[in-house]
Amino acid sequence: MKVCAVIFDLDDTLIYTKKVQSFRENRDRDGLSANLDQTKIFSPIKKILNSILEKEIPLGLVTNSPRWYVDELLSYHEIKGFFDSIVCYDDVGPGGIKPSPLGIKAILKMLDVNDPYTAIYVGDQDTDIIASYEAGVRPVAPSWATTRPIDQVPAAIVNSETLISGLDDIEDLALIADRVALNRSFDFPKLQMNFLPLNEHGQVVPLKKENIKLIAFGRYFSQGSALTARLHDAHSLSREIFKKEESEQYVIPEYYVDLLAKVVSNLPAYAFESQNIKFDILTVIPSKKERNPRLENLLKRISKRLPDHGDYIADLFEFGREAKSLKTLGSRDNRDSELERNFSIKDKYKSSIAGKRVLIIDDVITTGATFSAAFQILEGLGAESFLGVCLAKTVSVREPVKLCPKCERVLKVRRNGKTGIHFYSCSGFYEKDQCRYTCDIKIKDCPRCGKDLVKRYNQRDNKQFLSCSSYGSAQACGYTDDVEEI
Repeated sequence: MKVCAVIFDLDDTLIYTKKVQSFRENRDRDGLSANLDQTKIFSPIKKILNSILEKEIPLGLVTNSPRWYVDELLSYHEIKGFFDSIVCYDDVGPGGIKPSPLGIKAILKMLDVNDPYTAIYVGDQDTDIIASYEAGVRPVAPSWATTRPIDQVPAAIVNSETLISGLDDIEDLALIADRVALNRSFDFPKLQMNFLPLNEHGQVVPLKKENIKLIAFGRYFSQGSALTARLHDAHSLSREIFKKEESEQYVIPEYYVDLLAKVVSNLPAYAFESQNIKFDILTVIPSKKERNPRLENLLKRISKRLPDHGDYIADLFEFGREAKSLKTLGSRDNRDSELERNFSIKDKYKSSIAGKRVLIIDDVITTGATFSAAFQILEGLGAESFLGVCLAKTVSVREPVKLCPKCERVLKVRRNGKTGIHFYSCSGFYEKDQCRYTCDIKIKDCPRCGKDLVKRYNQRDNKQFLSCSSYGSAQACGYTDDVEEI
Protein backbone atom coordinates (compact mmCIF):
# COMPACT_ATOMS: atom_id res chain seq x y z
CA MET A 1 0.00 0.00 0.00
CA LYS A 2 1.49 3.27 -1.11
CA VAL A 3 1.26 6.14 1.37
CA CYS A 4 -1.80 8.11 0.20
CA ALA A 5 -0.93 11.39 1.95
CA VAL A 6 1.76 12.87 4.17
CA ILE A 7 0.77 15.51 6.71
CA PHE A 8 3.31 17.45 8.76
CA ASP A 9 3.33 19.41 11.97
CA LEU A 10 5.26 22.68 11.71
CA ASP A 11 6.99 23.79 14.90
CA ASP A 12 10.07 21.72 15.75
CA THR A 13 9.12 19.11 13.13
CA LEU A 14 9.78 20.98 9.89
CA ILE A 15 11.43 24.05 11.37
CA TYR A 16 13.23 24.66 14.67
CA THR A 17 11.22 27.50 16.21
CA LYS A 18 11.91 27.49 19.97
CA LYS A 19 13.69 30.86 19.82
CA VAL A 20 10.67 32.62 18.28
CA GLN A 21 7.95 30.96 20.38
CA SER A 22 7.36 34.10 22.45
CA PHE A 23 6.58 36.17 19.32
CA ARG A 24 3.89 33.69 18.31
CA GLU A 25 2.38 33.60 21.79
CA ASN A 26 2.38 37.43 22.06
CA ARG A 27 1.15 37.89 18.48
CA ASP A 28 4.22 40.03 17.80
CA ARG A 29 4.47 40.01 14.01
CA ASP A 30 7.25 42.58 13.89
CA GLY A 31 9.27 40.62 16.44
CA LEU A 32 8.90 37.45 14.40
CA SER A 33 9.91 39.17 11.15
CA ALA A 34 13.01 40.60 12.81
CA ASN A 35 14.06 37.23 14.22
CA LEU A 36 13.35 34.77 11.43
CA ASP A 37 17.08 34.13 11.23
CA GLN A 38 16.76 32.52 14.69
CA THR A 39 14.71 29.72 13.11
CA LYS A 40 16.23 26.80 11.22
CA ILE A 41 14.76 24.30 8.79
CA PHE A 42 15.86 20.78 9.71
CA SER A 43 18.49 19.51 7.28
CA PRO A 44 16.57 16.59 5.69
CA ILE A 45 13.27 18.45 5.17
CA LYS A 46 13.73 19.74 1.62
CA LYS A 47 14.94 16.32 0.45
CA ILE A 48 11.89 14.70 2.06
CA LEU A 49 9.47 17.23 0.56
CA ASN A 50 11.01 16.84 -2.89
CA SER A 51 10.73 13.05 -2.66
CA ILE A 52 7.04 13.32 -1.74
CA LEU A 53 6.48 15.72 -4.63
CA GLU A 54 8.27 13.41 -7.09
CA LYS A 55 6.03 10.51 -6.07
CA GLU A 56 2.94 12.73 -6.54
CA ILE A 57 1.72 12.06 -2.99
CA PRO A 58 -0.61 14.73 -1.57
CA LEU A 59 1.14 16.85 1.05
CA GLY A 60 -0.47 18.76 3.89
CA LEU A 61 0.35 20.76 6.99
CA VAL A 62 -1.68 20.88 10.22
CA THR A 63 -0.51 23.17 13.00
CA ASN A 64 -1.86 24.86 16.12
CA SER A 65 -0.03 28.04 15.09
CA PRO A 66 -1.83 31.04 13.48
CA ARG A 67 -1.85 31.69 9.74
CA TRP A 68 0.30 34.84 9.80
CA TYR A 69 3.04 33.01 11.68
CA VAL A 70 2.89 29.94 9.40
CA ASP A 71 3.04 32.02 6.22
CA GLU A 72 6.08 33.96 7.48
CA LEU A 73 8.04 30.84 8.37
CA LEU A 74 7.20 28.80 5.27
CA SER A 75 7.96 31.72 2.96
CA TYR A 76 11.24 32.54 4.72
CA HIS A 77 12.46 28.95 4.35
CA GLU A 78 11.05 28.66 0.80
CA ILE A 79 8.85 25.59 1.35
CA LYS A 80 5.32 27.03 1.24
CA GLY A 81 4.79 25.92 -2.35
CA PHE A 82 5.26 22.25 -1.48
CA PHE A 83 1.97 21.98 0.40
CA ASP A 84 -1.32 21.20 -1.31
CA SER A 85 -3.31 22.25 1.78
CA ILE A 86 -2.60 23.93 5.10
CA VAL A 87 -4.80 23.96 8.22
CA CYS A 88 -3.93 26.45 10.97
CA TYR A 89 -5.39 27.67 14.25
CA ASP A 90 -7.46 30.18 12.28
CA ASP A 91 -9.28 27.33 10.54
CA VAL A 92 -10.26 25.29 13.62
CA GLY A 93 -10.32 27.75 16.55
CA PRO A 94 -9.52 26.96 20.19
CA GLY A 95 -11.74 23.86 20.26
CA GLY A 96 -9.98 22.31 17.30
CA ILE A 97 -6.33 22.52 18.25
CA LYS A 98 -4.39 19.31 18.73
CA PRO A 99 -4.92 16.88 20.43
CA SER A 100 -8.30 17.45 18.77
CA PRO A 101 -8.41 15.57 15.45
CA LEU A 102 -10.45 18.28 13.69
CA GLY A 103 -7.49 19.79 11.83
CA ILE A 104 -6.27 16.43 10.52
CA LYS A 105 -9.81 15.38 9.56
CA ALA A 106 -10.27 18.68 7.72
CA ILE A 107 -7.09 18.28 5.71
CA LEU A 108 -7.93 14.67 4.84
CA LYS A 109 -11.05 15.99 3.11
CA MET A 110 -9.04 18.70 1.35
CA LEU A 111 -6.56 16.09 0.11
CA ASP A 112 -9.40 13.76 -0.94
CA VAL A 113 -8.17 10.90 1.28
CA ASN A 114 -10.67 8.04 1.50
CA ASP A 115 -8.60 5.67 3.65
CA PRO A 116 -7.05 7.63 6.55
CA TYR A 117 -5.00 4.67 7.76
CA THR A 118 -2.83 4.84 4.63
CA ALA A 119 -1.98 8.47 5.49
CA ILE A 120 0.74 9.46 7.95
CA TYR A 121 1.06 12.44 10.25
CA VAL A 122 4.61 13.47 11.17
CA GLY A 123 4.85 15.30 14.48
CA ASP A 124 7.11 15.59 17.51
CA GLN A 125 4.69 15.97 20.44
CA ASP A 126 2.24 13.83 22.41
CA THR A 127 -0.64 16.00 21.14
CA ASP A 128 0.33 15.17 17.53
CA ILE A 129 0.19 11.45 18.27
CA ILE A 130 -3.17 11.58 20.07
CA ALA A 131 -4.73 13.70 17.31
CA SER A 132 -3.47 11.21 14.71
CA TYR A 133 -4.98 8.21 16.49
CA GLU A 134 -8.27 10.10 16.92
CA ALA A 135 -8.33 10.96 13.20
CA GLY A 136 -7.44 7.41 12.12
CA VAL A 137 -4.06 8.20 10.52
CA ARG A 138 -0.70 6.73 11.46
CA PRO A 139 1.36 8.94 13.81
CA VAL A 140 5.06 9.03 12.95
CA ALA A 141 7.69 10.66 15.17
CA PRO A 142 10.65 12.23 13.33
CA SER A 143 14.08 11.24 14.63
CA TRP A 144 15.64 14.39 13.17
CA ALA A 145 13.48 16.61 15.37
CA THR A 146 12.63 14.63 18.51
CA THR A 147 15.00 15.89 21.21
CA ARG A 148 12.80 15.42 24.27
CA PRO A 149 11.07 12.27 25.56
CA ILE A 150 7.54 11.54 24.30
CA ASP A 151 5.04 9.85 26.60
CA GLN A 152 2.70 8.73 23.82
CA VAL A 153 3.55 5.85 21.49
CA PRO A 154 3.71 6.55 17.74
CA ALA A 155 3.25 3.96 15.00
CA ALA A 156 6.94 4.46 14.17
CA ILE A 157 9.92 6.70 14.78
CA VAL A 158 11.79 7.29 11.53
CA ASN A 159 14.77 9.06 10.06
CA SER A 160 14.58 10.72 6.66
CA GLU A 161 15.85 7.68 4.74
CA THR A 162 13.29 5.35 6.31
CA LEU A 163 10.48 7.82 5.68
CA ILE A 164 11.37 8.29 2.02
CA SER A 165 11.82 4.56 1.37
CA GLY A 166 8.49 3.82 3.08
CA LEU A 167 6.46 6.09 0.82
CA ASP A 168 6.00 3.28 -1.71
CA ASP A 169 4.80 0.77 0.89
CA ILE A 170 3.39 2.05 4.17
CA GLU A 171 4.04 -1.30 5.86
CA ASP A 172 7.77 -0.58 5.57
CA LEU A 173 7.14 2.16 8.14
CA ALA A 174 5.39 -0.20 10.57
CA LEU A 175 7.02 -1.42 13.77
CA ILE A 176 8.32 -4.92 13.16
CA ALA A 177 6.21 -6.68 15.84
CA ASP A 178 3.06 -4.96 14.55
CA ARG A 179 3.89 -6.20 11.09
CA VAL A 180 4.69 -9.74 12.24
CA ALA A 181 1.37 -9.93 14.11
CA LEU A 182 -0.64 -8.68 11.14
CA ASN A 183 0.95 -11.23 8.80
CA ARG A 184 1.36 -13.98 11.41
CA SER A 185 4.83 -14.53 10.00
CA PHE A 186 8.39 -13.23 10.32
CA ASP A 187 9.08 -13.98 6.66
CA PHE A 188 9.17 -10.73 4.63
CA PRO A 189 10.73 -10.02 1.23
CA LYS A 190 12.11 -6.79 2.72
CA LEU A 191 12.91 -6.99 6.43
CA GLN A 192 12.79 -3.56 8.10
CA MET A 193 13.48 -3.97 11.85
CA ASN A 194 11.70 -0.79 12.92
CA PHE A 195 11.58 -0.31 16.69
CA LEU A 196 10.80 2.26 19.39
CA PRO A 197 13.78 3.50 21.43
CA LEU A 198 12.76 4.09 25.06
CA ASN A 199 14.33 5.37 28.26
CA GLU A 200 13.99 3.59 31.61
CA HIS A 201 10.64 5.32 32.18
CA GLY A 202 9.18 3.86 29.00
CA GLN A 203 9.22 7.20 27.13
CA VAL A 204 10.12 7.40 23.44
CA VAL A 205 13.53 9.04 23.02
CA PRO A 206 15.78 10.04 20.08
CA LEU A 207 17.65 7.35 18.17
CA LYS A 208 20.85 7.87 20.16
CA LYS A 209 22.36 4.88 21.93
CA GLU A 210 23.23 6.80 25.08
CA ASN A 211 19.51 7.56 25.63
CA ILE A 212 18.18 4.06 24.96
CA LYS A 213 17.57 1.72 27.90
CA LEU A 214 14.65 -0.22 26.42
CA ILE A 215 13.59 -1.24 22.93
CA ALA A 216 9.97 -1.97 21.99
CA PHE A 217 9.15 -3.66 18.69
CA GLY A 218 5.42 -2.95 18.62
CA ARG A 219 2.43 -1.38 20.36
CA TYR A 220 -0.18 -2.68 22.77
CA PHE A 221 -3.41 -0.67 22.85
CA SER A 222 -4.92 -0.71 26.32
CA GLN A 223 -8.67 -1.02 26.84
CA GLY A 224 -9.02 1.85 29.28
CA SER A 225 -10.62 4.38 26.92
CA ALA A 226 -13.01 4.28 23.98
CA LEU A 227 -10.23 5.27 21.58
CA THR A 228 -7.64 2.71 22.63
CA ALA A 229 -10.30 0.00 23.07
CA ARG A 230 -11.37 0.57 19.46
CA LEU A 231 -7.75 0.48 18.29
CA HIS A 232 -7.16 -2.64 20.39
CA ASP A 233 -9.96 -4.50 18.64
CA ALA A 234 -8.54 -3.72 15.21
CA HIS A 235 -4.86 -4.32 16.11
CA SER A 236 -3.48 -7.82 15.64
CA LEU A 237 -0.61 -7.54 18.12
CA SER A 238 -2.86 -6.15 20.88
CA ARG A 239 -5.38 -8.93 20.42
CA GLU A 240 -2.63 -11.57 20.50
CA ILE A 241 -1.02 -10.16 23.64
CA PHE A 242 -4.40 -9.99 25.40
CA LYS A 243 -4.77 -13.75 25.00
CA LYS A 244 -2.40 -14.19 27.94
CA GLU A 245 -5.07 -12.59 30.14
CA GLU A 246 -7.70 -15.02 28.88
CA SER A 247 -5.80 -18.29 29.23
CA GLU A 248 -3.34 -19.62 31.81
CA GLN A 249 -2.10 -22.04 29.14
CA TYR A 250 -1.22 -19.29 26.64
CA VAL A 251 1.88 -20.01 24.54
CA ILE A 252 3.67 -17.22 22.67
CA PRO A 253 3.40 -17.88 18.89
CA GLU A 254 6.39 -19.19 16.99
CA TYR A 255 6.69 -16.08 14.79
CA TYR A 256 7.50 -13.98 17.90
CA VAL A 257 10.18 -16.52 18.77
CA ASP A 258 11.54 -15.93 15.24
CA LEU A 259 11.52 -12.17 15.85
CA LEU A 260 13.18 -12.27 19.27
CA ALA A 261 15.76 -14.81 18.13
CA LYS A 262 16.70 -12.35 15.39
CA VAL A 263 16.95 -9.62 18.04
CA VAL A 264 19.20 -11.73 20.28
CA SER A 265 21.41 -12.53 17.28
CA ASN A 266 21.69 -9.00 15.84
CA LEU A 267 21.32 -6.68 18.83
CA PRO A 268 24.91 -7.04 20.14
CA ALA A 269 26.28 -5.56 16.92
CA TYR A 270 24.05 -2.51 17.47
CA ALA A 271 24.52 -2.24 21.24
CA PHE A 272 28.27 -2.94 21.39
CA GLU A 273 29.26 -1.98 17.81
CA SER A 274 31.05 -5.28 17.44
CA GLN A 275 30.20 -8.61 15.84
CA ASN A 276 32.40 -10.43 18.37
CA ILE A 277 30.74 -9.24 21.62
CA LYS A 278 27.57 -10.94 22.85
CA PHE A 279 25.39 -10.65 25.93
CA ASP A 280 26.76 -12.72 28.78
CA ILE A 281 23.36 -13.32 30.40
CA LEU A 282 19.92 -13.46 28.78
CA THR A 283 16.89 -13.49 31.06
CA VAL A 284 13.23 -12.48 31.29
CA ILE A 285 10.90 -10.59 33.57
CA PRO A 286 9.61 -13.62 35.51
CA SER A 287 6.06 -14.73 36.00
CA LYS A 288 4.39 -14.30 39.38
CA LYS A 289 4.31 -17.33 41.67
CA GLU A 290 2.11 -20.14 40.35
CA ARG A 291 1.35 -18.27 37.13
CA ASN A 292 1.93 -19.33 33.53
CA PRO A 293 5.71 -19.14 32.85
CA ARG A 294 5.19 -17.97 29.26
CA LEU A 295 8.35 -15.83 29.11
CA GLU A 296 10.48 -18.49 30.75
CA ASN A 297 9.25 -20.91 28.06
CA LEU A 298 9.97 -18.28 25.41
CA LEU A 299 13.56 -17.96 26.61
CA LYS A 300 13.99 -21.72 26.45
CA ARG A 301 12.78 -21.76 22.86
CA ILE A 302 15.21 -18.96 21.92
CA SER A 303 18.08 -20.81 23.61
CA LYS A 304 17.44 -23.86 21.42
CA ARG A 305 17.76 -21.64 18.33
CA LEU A 306 20.87 -19.82 19.55
CA PRO A 307 22.66 -22.00 22.12
CA ASP A 308 25.99 -20.16 21.83
CA HIS A 309 24.73 -16.60 22.43
CA GLY A 310 25.23 -16.41 26.21
CA ASP A 311 23.94 -17.95 29.41
CA TYR A 312 20.15 -18.25 29.41
CA ILE A 313 18.93 -17.83 33.01
CA ALA A 314 15.14 -17.84 33.17
CA ASP A 315 14.96 -17.51 36.97
CA LEU A 316 17.51 -14.72 37.50
CA PHE A 317 14.83 -12.46 39.02
CA GLU A 318 11.80 -13.36 41.11
CA PHE A 319 8.63 -11.83 42.52
CA GLY A 320 7.68 -12.39 46.15
CA ARG A 321 4.71 -14.59 46.98
CA GLU A 322 2.66 -11.56 48.02
CA ALA A 323 3.49 -9.55 44.89
CA LYS A 324 0.57 -7.57 43.47
CA SER A 325 -0.19 -7.00 39.81
CA LEU A 326 1.40 -3.67 38.84
CA LYS A 327 -1.43 -2.78 36.47
CA THR A 328 -3.76 -2.46 39.49
CA LEU A 329 -1.54 0.04 41.29
CA GLY A 330 -1.94 3.15 39.13
CA SER A 331 0.91 5.62 39.63
CA ARG A 332 4.60 5.01 38.96
CA ASP A 333 5.36 5.68 42.65
CA ASN A 334 2.98 2.90 43.74
CA ARG A 335 4.55 0.51 41.26
CA ASP A 336 8.08 1.40 42.40
CA SER A 337 7.16 0.83 46.05
CA GLU A 338 5.62 -2.55 45.26
CA LEU A 339 8.70 -3.63 43.30
CA GLU A 340 11.03 -2.55 46.07
CA ARG A 341 9.14 -4.86 48.44
CA ASN A 342 8.48 -7.82 46.15
CA PHE A 343 11.02 -7.96 43.29
CA SER A 344 14.60 -9.16 43.63
CA ILE A 345 17.43 -11.18 42.13
CA LYS A 346 17.89 -14.68 43.47
CA ASP A 347 20.72 -15.01 46.00
CA LYS A 348 22.45 -17.78 44.06
CA TYR A 349 23.10 -15.44 41.12
CA LYS A 350 24.23 -12.29 42.94
CA SER A 351 27.93 -13.12 42.82
CA SER A 352 27.88 -13.79 39.07
CA ILE A 353 26.62 -10.39 37.85
CA ALA A 354 29.72 -8.18 38.18
CA GLY A 355 31.23 -7.26 34.81
CA LYS A 356 28.48 -8.98 32.81
CA ARG A 357 26.39 -7.69 29.90
CA VAL A 358 22.73 -8.54 30.53
CA LEU A 359 19.72 -8.61 28.20
CA ILE A 360 16.22 -8.74 29.75
CA ILE A 361 13.15 -9.75 27.71
CA ASP A 362 9.49 -8.97 28.42
CA ASP A 363 6.32 -9.02 26.32
CA VAL A 364 4.66 -5.70 27.31
CA ILE A 365 5.75 -2.64 29.27
CA THR A 366 3.62 0.26 30.45
CA THR A 367 5.71 2.58 32.65
CA GLY A 368 8.94 0.60 32.52
CA ALA A 369 8.88 0.26 36.34
CA THR A 370 9.86 -3.43 36.42
CA PHE A 371 12.74 -2.93 34.00
CA SER A 372 13.91 0.07 36.02
CA ALA A 373 13.89 -2.02 39.21
CA ALA A 374 15.87 -4.77 37.46
CA PHE A 375 18.39 -2.23 36.15
CA GLN A 376 18.94 -0.80 39.63
CA ILE A 377 19.62 -4.27 41.00
CA LEU A 378 22.06 -5.10 38.19
CA GLU A 379 23.86 -1.78 38.55
CA GLY A 380 24.20 -2.32 42.29
CA LEU A 381 25.81 -5.72 41.64
CA GLY A 382 28.34 -4.26 39.20
CA ALA A 383 26.95 -5.34 35.82
CA GLU A 384 28.93 -3.84 32.94
CA SER A 385 25.80 -3.06 30.89
CA PHE A 386 22.13 -3.95 30.67
CA LEU A 387 19.38 -3.50 28.12
CA GLY A 388 15.69 -4.40 27.99
CA VAL A 389 13.61 -5.47 25.00
CA CYS A 390 9.89 -6.15 24.70
CA LEU A 391 7.34 -6.99 22.05
CA ALA A 392 5.16 -3.96 22.77
CA LYS A 393 4.81 -0.66 24.60
CA THR A 394 1.37 0.14 25.98
CA VAL A 395 -0.59 2.94 24.31
CA SER A 396 -2.88 4.69 26.81
CA VAL A 397 -4.89 7.81 26.03
CA ARG A 398 -7.02 9.44 28.68
CA GLU A 399 -10.36 10.70 27.44
CA PRO A 400 -12.66 13.38 28.87
CA VAL A 401 -14.88 12.09 31.65
CA LYS A 402 -18.26 10.92 30.35
CA LEU A 403 -21.22 10.97 32.73
CA CYS A 404 -24.19 8.62 32.81
CA PRO A 405 -27.27 10.47 31.48
CA LYS A 406 -29.45 8.63 34.01
CA CYS A 407 -27.56 9.04 37.30
CA GLU A 408 -24.56 11.26 36.40
CA ARG A 409 -21.97 8.79 37.63
CA VAL A 410 -18.86 8.20 35.52
CA LEU A 411 -19.15 5.92 32.48
CA LYS A 412 -16.46 3.25 32.15
CA VAL A 413 -15.34 1.22 29.14
CA ARG A 414 -16.25 -2.46 29.52
CA ARG A 415 -15.94 -5.48 27.24
CA ASN A 416 -18.58 -8.06 26.40
CA GLY A 417 -16.93 -11.39 27.15
CA LYS A 418 -19.00 -13.25 24.55
CA THR A 419 -18.75 -10.88 21.57
CA GLY A 420 -15.51 -9.06 22.48
CA ILE A 421 -17.20 -5.70 21.77
CA HIS A 422 -16.41 -2.75 24.04
CA PHE A 423 -19.17 -0.48 25.32
CA TYR A 424 -19.80 2.24 27.88
CA SER A 425 -21.36 1.18 31.17
CA CYS A 426 -22.34 3.21 34.20
CA SER A 427 -19.85 2.79 37.04
CA GLY A 428 -22.87 2.34 39.27
CA PHE A 429 -23.57 -1.07 37.75
CA TYR A 430 -22.11 -2.87 40.78
CA GLU A 431 -23.32 -0.41 43.43
CA LYS A 432 -26.22 -1.01 45.81
CA ASP A 433 -28.25 1.69 44.07
CA GLN A 434 -27.53 -0.01 40.77
CA CYS A 435 -27.68 1.81 37.45
CA ARG A 436 -27.68 -0.51 34.42
CA TYR A 437 -27.22 2.17 31.74
CA THR A 438 -25.05 1.15 28.79
CA CYS A 439 -24.42 2.59 25.34
CA ASP A 440 -22.43 1.78 22.22
CA ILE A 441 -19.05 3.32 21.46
CA LYS A 442 -18.89 5.30 18.25
CA ILE A 443 -16.31 3.99 15.77
CA LYS A 444 -16.77 6.62 13.05
CA ASP A 445 -19.45 8.52 11.13
CA CYS A 446 -21.82 6.60 8.89
CA PRO A 447 -20.93 7.60 5.30
CA ARG A 448 -24.56 7.21 4.24
CA CYS A 449 -26.52 9.19 6.86
CA GLY A 450 -23.92 10.77 9.16
CA LYS A 451 -25.04 8.99 12.33
CA ASP A 452 -22.67 6.86 14.43
CA LEU A 453 -21.21 3.60 13.16
CA VAL A 454 -20.96 1.12 16.06
CA LYS A 455 -19.89 -2.49 16.44
CA ARG A 456 -22.39 -5.34 16.25
CA TYR A 457 -21.95 -9.10 16.45
CA ASN A 458 -23.11 -11.61 13.86
CA GLN A 459 -23.70 -14.81 15.81
CA ARG A 460 -24.11 -16.95 12.71
CA ASP A 461 -20.72 -15.97 11.27
CA ASN A 462 -19.11 -15.47 14.70
CA LYS A 463 -17.65 -12.11 13.75
CA GLN A 464 -17.96 -8.40 14.48
CA PHE A 465 -19.14 -5.88 11.93
CA LEU A 466 -19.97 -2.18 11.78
CA SER A 467 -23.56 -1.03 11.61
CA CYS A 468 -25.24 2.36 11.54
CA SER A 469 -26.70 3.21 14.94
CA SER A 470 -29.99 4.00 13.20
CA TYR A 471 -30.55 0.25 12.80
CA GLY A 472 -33.95 -0.81 14.13
CA SER A 473 -35.46 2.66 13.91
CA ALA A 474 -37.90 4.09 11.36
CA GLN A 475 -34.99 6.14 9.95
CA ALA A 476 -32.65 3.14 9.49
CA CYS A 477 -30.27 3.67 6.57
CA GLY A 478 -29.15 0.02 6.43
CA TYR A 479 -25.43 0.75 6.13
CA THR A 480 -22.97 -1.93 7.33
CA ASP A 481 -19.23 -2.41 6.90
CA ASP A 482 -16.39 -4.71 7.91
CA VAL A 483 -14.26 -4.08 10.99
CA GLU A 484 -10.91 -2.74 9.86
CA GLU A 485 -7.64 -4.51 10.67
CA ILE A 486 -4.54 -2.48 11.55
